[in-house]
Amino acid sequence: MKIKIEKTGINGEGIGYFKNKPIFIASTLPQEIVEAEIVLEKDKYAIADCLRIVEKSPKRVEAACPVQDRCGGCALMITDVAHQEELKISNLKQSLLKYMGKFDFRLISKIHSNPQPYNYRNQCKHPMKMEKKRLVAGFYKAGTNHFVSINNCIVHDDALEIAKNAVVNLLNKHRCIDFDPPESQGVRTLIIRSMGDEIQVTIVTGKMSLESKLIDDIMKVNHVTSLYHSVNTDRHAMDPFGKKLVHIAGKETLDFEFEDLKFSLNPKAFFQLNTHQASLLFKAVTDLIPNNKKVVDAYCGIGALSLLLAKKSRYVTGIEFSQEAIDSANLNAKLNNIDNIKFIVGDAAQKLATLSNDIDVLVIDPPRSGLSDEMIKAILNQSIKEIVYISCNPSTLAKNLNDLKSKYKIKQIQPFDLFTHTPLLETVVHLERIK
Repeated sequence: MKIKIEKTGINGEGIGYFKNKPIFIASTLPQEIVEAEIVLEKDKYAIADCLRIVEKSPKRVEAACPVQDRCGGCALMITDVAHQEELKISNLKQSLLKYMGKFDFRLISKIHSNPQPYNYRNQCKHPMKMEKKRLVAGFYKAGTNHFVSINNCIVHDDALEIAKNAVVNLLNKHRCIDFDPPESQGVRTLIIRSMGDEIQVTIVTGKMSLESKLIDDIMKVNHVTSLYHSVNTDRHAMDPFGKKLVHIAGKETLDFEFEDLKFSLNPKAFFQLNTHQASLLFKAVTDLIPNNKKVVDAYCGIGALSLLLAKKSRYVTGIEFSQEAIDSANLNAKLNNIDNIKFIVGDAAQKLATLSNDIDVLVIDPPRSGLSDEMIKAILNQSIKEIVYISCNPSTLAKNLNDLKSKYKIKQIQPFDLFTHTPLLETVVHLERIK
């Protein structure tokens, strides 16, 4: 059957209509007409494979990655970067209209483009499989258990890729195999992070130890300063890390400087995956907040933004659910001799509700699922003067903005392209309490 693609979905797929319901077709662009075959049909939507493009979009380009169509990580690599940004902004606008009704799009500033559309990611998490009697790194195609091997991911930092390939070669040199669920043996995931001149390697396996010679060889790889081992035998686990994470060799943390501050990261600690664009995003946030204010940074993670805010604020309180992240945040505050800051562990909504009403600015950077109903209620029950909302999901952002509109008006929306070639969009929204 022939389908005309009308728009791009939140996950980068093309959306057409069939029997008056949306049909999602990967690797297609708006205005294309495609020959498609339905692979899944539900009451309210359908999913189809693109068999042939009957009429191509003039915006279509050949993907720079040879496995783009199979990997699925860079869904928008089939069009140029400028058009990718247009599609992302279109999704943002569609979400705002869906949840808020009428909307003044003049509030949306020009997107901050990514000056480095390739080699920008500072971390990789590769599942490992055997192919032709050799252990290889790859990805699972989105929404499937189909493994796609890849030698070079062109959105990864160069140093990251060099280290990854070196470690994979060493795993093969030492005759390592992939994870075998029945035996709970073998290498399952390779996680590498590169910050500055340091590289941290984590090898996730089944029930096995790492040989001392393998450890020695990995620590000889250029720039590798830290090595961890994690055991994960749960074949259905979504988190690649197992319950136990053990420091094996080198330093316990990855140490680097960011915006004139010192940071130490353990393997599980979250840090923005595009360091350069994160710097611009954080600057946009700090520029919105006047000097000498009392600030609460909910979902503060390891405290990167909190510490930047502390340099201009009277006092900052960071809230994070993970005790491990709070421990890292306290360590980073100590490293930088910053004392006008406090980090507390717990649910953001519950902790915000217990804080005094004397809060000038609330910074919120929730997960893709957005703010919970409890968090919305906690915010509305306070008398916080300003909110800076950092979002990684236009759909949940728009829903939350609608939830807050009874007491807060939008002053500005600033989009950022942190993850070029993917459908992901980071957005900073400045809200002011209605007087």
